[in-house]
Parts: sequence; C-alpha cells; structure tokens
Amino acid sequence: MIYQRIRAYMERMGFTQSVVAKNAGMTKVAMSESLRGNRRLTADEYVAICNALGVSADFFSQDQEEEEARV
Repeated sequence: MIYQRIRAYMERMGFTQSVVAKNAGMTKVAMSESLRGNRRLTADEYVAICNALGVSADFFSQDQEEEEARV
C-alpha cells in the first residue's frame, strides 16, 4: 500500500509527521490516520505530501510496479 511506502520513506529519511503535515497543508491527525491506513488520502493530499517530501508524484508507485513485475 502506498501509505506504508510513504511512512517507511519518512522514517528512513528522518521526516516527522508533524513537519510533513504542516508543509502539505494537512492536520496532524489527518496525516497520522492516513499513514496508518485508517483514512484515505485524496489525490491532492498525496501530491502535497510528495511535494513536502521533495519527490515526484510517481515515486511511491514505482516500487509497487517493480515489485509486481518480479512476481
């Protein structure tokens, strides 16, 4: 799931949910719920998170495509 990839990337790179939420224009609660899979991200939120993390919008889907190609 993409939210798991986002969460893992944030942890690996040292981003906090609070900072990313603020930079993405989201509340801390919305960010937390989204990264736990309890709330769906809107397309706009997803793009805003990618921008806040400094990655392209297809960054988190690329791993999934590569993973599916290996199966």
